[in-house]
Amino acid sequence: MDIIIIYQNNEQIDGLTVTPCQTDGIDKMCLCRCEAEPEDVTILGTYDAVFADTEKKAIYDRIYPPLDDEGNPKPEKFGVFA
Repeated sequence: MDIIIIYQNNEQIDGLTVTPCQTDGIDKMCLCRCEAEPEDVTILGTYDAVFADTEKKAIYDRIYPPLDDEGNPKPEKFGVFA
């Protein structure tokens, strides 16, 4: 399975990932690599799927804004696997 981005509104995403989640203070977005699609979360999809869909990209940008607090561009992808 591909690495997918999952999103949960107003609830924690526990036990699905080992990488840190991104949050806007309320909602969370995490990278997840799992054998089966997790339940009770919204699956945004792979980075390619998210960046190709304006609604998914809007969620992504709200939780992981493209600019940091000083107005500098952040890396486009919030997670990297070694």
